[in-house]
Formats: sequence, structure tokens, C-alpha cells
Amino acid sequence: MKILNTAKIDNPQIKAIIYGESGAGKTYSAKSIDGKALVISGESGLLSLRGADLDFMDLSKDDNGKTISEPRDRIRRLSEIFAYLQAGTGYTDVFLDSLTEIQELVVANLNKEFPDRKDSLVLWGENAKRMTGIIKAFRDLPYNIWMTCLAEADKDENAQRFMGLALSGKVARNTPQYFDLVLYLQVDEEKKRTFVTAKSSKNVCKDRSGRLDPVEPADLGHIARKIVIPQPVNAKKEKQA
Repeated sequence: MKILNTAKIDNPQIKAIIYGESGAGKTYSAKSIDGKALVISGESGLLSLRGADLDFMDLSKDDNGKTISEPRDRIRRLSEIFAYLQAGTGYTDVFLDSLTEIQELVVANLNKEFPDRKDSLVLWGENAKRMTGIIKAFRDLPYNIWMTCLAEADKDENAQRFMGLALSGKVARNTPQYFDLVLYLQVDEEKKRTFVTAKSSKNVCKDRSGRLDPVEPADLGHIARKIVIPQPVNAKKEKQA
């Protein structure tokens, strides 16, 4: 039985979810990734990335540019992209945009599978199951994973309002625990964009790395550089030798 030691964990891959209100610039954040990134667009629109020189795949189109209309076929397209990434590529980062839109596809497909209103509980249970499967599958791919999600106001058990993920109840509650980073993208009155990384009564943020300040610039390259552990100089020399 092989025993590992946490002291030897170096430069783990980043698994993060970015949430914010519509127009905050979640998709735009992909521009700031340092590595070679692949953007997966769930029909959110990529106008904000025009001119950024980023590779992307669109769930609404096949490899020949033909429009994919049916939700079932778009979900199948997502499965094909997952298989492609699982096989290994030259990318370092995958940017999945967005979970809110993917859930809309899943629910639209389930409405056809369960057209009877008496099956609504089954439908939402199946939605939670399928969304959890999609989220965990992409999270566990061997890349830095960045997923986006719309934010929406919610209430806790004490009826206090906070900003949460715009996903169905169970999925919204459980999704943050699947990630090392949960970043809330906020925009101030001067249109300055920043990531909130520290949890409070107003958000569901998280930083398992312990290396980020409570508020950081809205720059994913900056976030990654703060988390990656610099390799000791003597270790580099040993490898070269």
C-alpha cells in the first residue's frame, strides 16, 4: 500500500467556479487566463471575447458549423466535447460558460422526458442528478477548470438575503462544495471588476488555497499565479542535473 504525503503536493490544478450578475463580465474573464485555454460556450454569446485569440467550442453548433437546435442534441454535443478533453489535448485550461445555461438545456430535455405535471418531483430530482454528474465530470478533467454561473439573490435559514448560484435549489446548495475556489465577480460604481474570495453572510465564496486576499483583481492569471507553489531553486537544479 503506497502512502503519499501532502508536503509533496505541488502545483495542483485549479478547480474554480465564477459567479456574478448578468453583464458583470464572467465570460470576459476568460481573456485573463495565462495558459492555453479552450472556452466551451453554452450559447451565452462570445462577443466580449472578440479579438482575444481564444479557442472555443459552441454547444449550439456542430463541427461543420451547422446549428444544433434540440436541447438533447446540445447535451450530446457537450458529452462529445468532454470525451475529446478526456482523451488529452494541448490545453492547460478549460473555461465552461455557463452552468446556468447548461441547466436550462438539461431541464428542457427533461420536460420532454417527463411531460406529465405529476412527475415534477421526479424531473427536479433527475435534474439534480444529471447536473451534479456534469459538474463533477468536468471538474475532474486534468486541466485548470473554470466554470461560470449566473448569480441570484437567495435567503438563508434566517431569512437573510445573500447572493447565490442561479441553479435549482439542491444543485445551487451543493455545487460550491465541489470546488476549491468559489469567486463572486462584483462591479463597483466606477465599473471596477473584482473577485470576492472570502465567504460572508452576503455570498457563498471560498478559497481552499488560503493564498488569496478577501478581494482580488478580476484576473484569472493573477489568481492562478498566487495559488501555484513556486518550485525551489535547488529542486530545479536537481531536475536539470
